[in-house]
Amino acid sequence: MASLINWYHHKLEGVEFYRLGVMAFMLLIQANVIVPATLLAIAMNSGSTIEFAICATFSFGLLASLLSGASAKITIPLFLVSTVTHLYIIFSNFI
Repeated sequence: MASLINWYHHKLEGVEFYRLGVMAFMLLIQANVIVPATLLAIAMNSGSTIEFAICATFSFGLLASLLSGASAKITIPLFLVSTVTHLYIIFSNFI
C-alpha cells in the first residue's frame, strides 16, 4: 500500500509540471462534454432539483479549484469524483 501511495505522489509531481495543460483538459471535458450531457439527461427525464444541485456543486467546486491555482493533488481527484458523479446522474436518469 505504501508503494502505491508513493507511486501516486510521484506521478502527481510529474503532472505538476504540465499543470496548465491538465487544467485546460479538465476544463474542456467538464464544461463542454460532461455538464451539457448531465443537464440534458436531467431535462429530458424530469430530473429532480437535487440532481441539478449536485451537478452545480461539483461543477462549481472543480471550476473554483482550477481557477484558484490548486495543486494537482486536489484537482485531479476532484475531477474524477465529479466525473463519476455526473455519469451516475446520467445513467440513473436513463435506466
